[in-house]
Amino acid sequence: MPVTPTQAVLVVTVLVALGFVWYTEGRGRWRSLAADRFVYGVPWGTVVTVAIVVTFYVLVQSDVRHVSDPVTLPFITWSYFYPMGLLTAGIAHGSPGHIAANMAGTLAFGPIVEYAWGHYPPSERPRAEDTATGETDGGLLARPPVRALVAFPITLLAAAFLTSVFALGPGLGFSGAVFAIAGVAVVTYPIATIVAAIAANAIQTLYLALSQPVVRETFGSGTPGPPTWAGIGFQAHLLGFLIGVLCGASLLRRRGRRPATERLFFATLALGLVQALWLLVWSGDDAFVLYRGAGVVLVVLLTLLITAAITGSARPLPRPLSVLPGVPTRRRLAIGWLALLAIALVAAIVATVTVGEAPLGPTIGLLLVGGFVLALPALPPVVPDRVYAGPVTRRGVAVATLVAVTVLIAAPSVPFNLLVVGDDTVPGDGGVEVGDYTVTYERNVTPGQQLLVGPDPEDVDEEAVPLENRQSGLIVVNADREIWAVVEHTAVIAHEGNATIEIGGFGWRETVRAERTGWDVVGNESAYAVDLTVDGETTRSFASDSVRASATIDGRAIELDPTDDAFLLRVTDDGDAIGEAEVPDVNETTSIGDVEFSTAVVESDDADDSDGTDTEAESVRLFASVDDTEVLVAERESYADSTA
Repeated sequence: MPVTPTQAVLVVTVLVALGFVWYTEGRGRWRSLAADRFVYGVPWGTVVTVAIVVTFYVLVQSDVRHVSDPVTLPFITWSYFYPMGLLTAGIAHGSPGHIAANMAGTLAFGPIVEYAWGHYPPSERPRAEDTATGETDGGLLARPPVRALVAFPITLLAAAFLTSVFALGPGLGFSGAVFAIAGVAVVTYPIATIVAAIAANAIQTLYLALSQPVVRETFGSGTPGPPTWAGIGFQAHLLGFLIGVLCGASLLRRRGRRPATERLFFATLALGLVQALWLLVWSGDDAFVLYRGAGVVLVVLLTLLITAAITGSARPLPRPLSVLPGVPTRRRLAIGWLALLAIALVAAIVATVTVGEAPLGPTIGLLLVGGFVLALPALPPVVPDRVYAGPVTRRGVAVATLVAVTVLIAAPSVPFNLLVVGDDTVPGDGGVEVGDYTVTYERNVTPGQQLLVGPDPEDVDEEAVPLENRQSGLIVVNADREIWAVVEHTAVIAHEGNATIEIGGFGWRETVRAERTGWDVVGNESAYAVDLTVDGETTRSFASDSVRASATIDGRAIELDPTDDAFLLRVTDDGDAIGEAEVPDVNETTSIGDVEFSTAVVESDDADDSDGTDTEAESVRLFASVDDTEVLVAERESYADSTA
C-alpha cells in the first residue's frame, strides 16, 4: 500500500518531536534510569512478547497477505475440549484495530512491570564489570538475558493463557494479559501507570492516524448490531487485572517496599474507570444490558480492597477475630459449618443448572459470593498452626479477600466452558463443506453446543435454558473443534445484502461469501434466499417460505416463492392453483392464466442526500395486471452494500 503524504509527514513530525525532547532533556537521566534495570536500557521482554503476538497475527492468522481479514475461528476458546483454542486464544486477534489496541497497552504498561522486576536480581544491580561481561552470580533465572528474553515473555504469555482458560465464554485476544500487566504496574508504580494509560491511548491515536489519515463519513443509520461494549470480555479483563494485582503484591512483599496509600488508591481508581473495569454486561434475546452504576460501585470497592491489601495496616484484628484458636471443639464446629455450607452451595448450583429458570451466570456468581461471605467466620479456626499461627492482621484479611474474589470471578467460567458439539448439529440441508467446517444459513434454530454438565435437553423447557434460545444467521459448525457459532446475524445480512467470513487453520484459509437476494412483498414480510459461494461455486443455502401479497387482482391471490434456483410466482383462485412461473427479468413480462406480470425500474424521490435534499433513487418493482387493472406485488430488496 503506497504511503500518503499525510502519513509521511506524521511519522517525521513524531520522530523529530521525540528526538528534540530526548536530546534537550532526557538523554542522560532516562539512559541511567533504564540501564539500572534493563540490559542495554531496553525492555527486551516487552519487545519479544509484542514480536511473538504480532508474528502470530501476521503469519498464522493473516498469511501476510490478508492482515485486514485474519482467520479467527480456529483460535478461539470454544470449549475445554478444544485444546488448540485454549493455547492460541490469548495471542490471536480479530482485526488490525484489535491487535493494535492490545499491543499499545502492552508497550505502555509492559516496561513498567519489566522495570519493577528487572533484568538484574535486586542483589545484582549492574556494576561496570557486569554490564561489560553480562555475567552475574546465581542460578539460571538470575542471568539477565534469561530474565529479559525468556522469563518475562513466558510470564506474559502464561497470563494470556490463564485469562483465556478462565474466560466466561469464547475468548480471543491478549487483553487479559494486558490487564494483568496493568494490575502489576499500578501497585508497583501507581503514578507511572496513569501516565502509561494516557500513553496507551496516545499510541492508539497515532496508529489510527497512520492507518486512516483521512476518514470520510456520511449520514446513515449504520449496520444493525450489538453495542460496542457488548463484545468486550469484561470478566477476563477483571480477572487479569486482579491476577496482576496479586502478582504485584507478591513482588512488593519480596522487595520489602510499599507505595504511598493515596497514590495507590487514586491511581487504581482512575485506571479502573479509564480502562472500563466497570463494564458489567448481560445479554439475552437480542437485548443487551449495561449495569454501569453497579460497575462503578464495584470498581470503587475493589480499589478500597486493593489499597488495604497492599498498604493496609499490619496490626491484628480485634480479639477474638485475630486469634487462631486451638480449641478442638471450635475447630470441629467450624469444619462442620463449612461442610454443611459446601453441600448447600453445590445443591443450589445443581438446582440452578437443572431447573434453568434463572440466568445461570449471575445466579451462580451470587451463590458463590454468598457462600464465601458465610464461610468467612469459620476460616480462622480451621487454619493449621503450621500454616499460620500468628494473629490475623487487617492486611492479611484484605489479601485473603482479594484472593477469594479473584477465584470467584474465575470459577463461573468452568461449567460454561464444558461445551460439546454433537455429530449431527448442522441445521438445515443447505450447508457447504469447507475442509472440516460446514457453513450454512438458517433461521430460528437451536444452538448445537450443549453444556456437558447441564440437563438433558429433552427434559428441559427450551425457553428456560439460555443455550436453547433460537438463533438465526450465517452459521459455522465444526464438531472436531467444538465450534457452533453464528458468525453473522440475519439483521446484518439483511442490511448489507452479503457477508464474508474467513475460515481455516494452520497453513490454510478459505473465503466464504454469503449473498442475499429477495423481494419485499406488499403487505407482508420478505421472500428471500441466501447463496453461499466458495471457490467460484455457488450453493443456495436457504430459501424462505412462500409469501402471499396482501393485494389481490380480480379475486386472485399472488404468492412469491423462493426455490432452490429461482423466485416463482404462484397464482391461486379461492385456494385453487391456477399456475406458476418465474419472476420475469427487468423490462420483461410473463403470464399465469390471464394475469400478466411485469418487472420494471421505477424512479422515486424517497432518498435523502447528505445535504438534506431529496435525490432520485431507482427501485425494481414487480406488477400484476388484468385488463386495465394493475397492482404492485413486490419490490426487490435494496442493501447498504451496493456491490451486493
